[in-house]
Amino acid sequence: MAGNHNDRRKAKNGRGGPAEREGVKKNGRGESQKANGGNAAHAGALIAIGGAEDREDTKIILSSLAERIGSGTLVISTLASGYADEVWEIYRTLFTSMGVKHVKHLCMDHRDESPEDPRLGVLADATAVFFTGGDQLRITTRLGGTPLSERVEEIYRQGGIIAGTSAGATALGEMMLVGSPVEGICKLRDVKMTPGLGLAKNMIIDQHFSERGRMRRLLAAVAVNPRMLGIGVDEDTAVVIEGDGTFRALGSGAVYVVDGHDLSYTNFSETSFSRAMSVFGVKLHVLSSGDSFDVISRHPAHAGAGVENSEAELQLLKGAASSEVAKFGIG
Repeated sequence: MAGNHNDRRKAKNGRGGPAEREGVKKNGRGESQKANGGNAAHAGALIAIGGAEDREDTKIILSSLAERIGSGTLVISTLASGYADEVWEIYRTLFTSMGVKHVKHLCMDHRDESPEDPRLGVLADATAVFFTGGDQLRITTRLGGTPLSERVEEIYRQGGIIAGTSAGATALGEMMLVGSPVEGICKLRDVKMTPGLGLAKNMIIDQHFSERGRMRRLLAAVAVNPRMLGIGVDEDTAVVIEGDGTFRALGSGAVYVVDGHDLSYTNFSETSFSRAMSVFGVKLHVLSSGDSFDVISRHPAHAGAGVENSEAELQLLKGAASSEVAKFGIG
């Protein structure tokens, strides 16, 4: 009986027998279609930035995004911001200075579900969309389920790039955390979630992560939704999610992966909302720049000591070293 129970548990968790695992090896993607949505072989890339990305010095993250856009057309969406014109001008100037020749602005102050929405023309020839920071609820409530949202998803499915910073990063996930929980012990009542745009399937993305002490709420979010990966992204850091079911960290901070696949217990469904949470069996991985994570196998991989840093990363490291010297009076 115990053996049968274990077999059923493995099948339920998507870790079936040898034949199933062999199927994963043969196509190289396995359940990546579930992990990243749709046909992963043709999907583009999602770039979720934790906010406060470097815009003045090495600009590692924005430069990487600009390089990927190349000669394509970038649409900057400022609908999350209460200062749309100012934010648009900042990013327009930045991306233009980094060689992106075709930059357009998508500004939304109202929702339009009609297929004749004139703003669809802005996205007609777009190969990349960048969501700025602000309030993620402005993105989902104005964009979600509209022809504009369908066009954004189409750009991604056709191999384009969808990026976001701060609130724009959170909105990319299947579910998103909202609100500003007080610091201290996380109570069950502090966990507030709502659907995101759903481009990053089975993922909950949180930003300004270590800077704002958000580990507790991401743990809680995964405890409630253990089939999803919780992705916490530090400031000046990005997680680059490829269409093949892998993602990697980029930037000066860390990416935190909370995996509840083997969750054994949580008290969320059986106790008062005023009580502190209990979560057993959750795995935590911390990735630094260059490290990667395979969504299918749920295993991280180190970039390796033999991998050379890019010129931009070397400049970043030198800049950090100089700051430490100045701070502590070394040398």
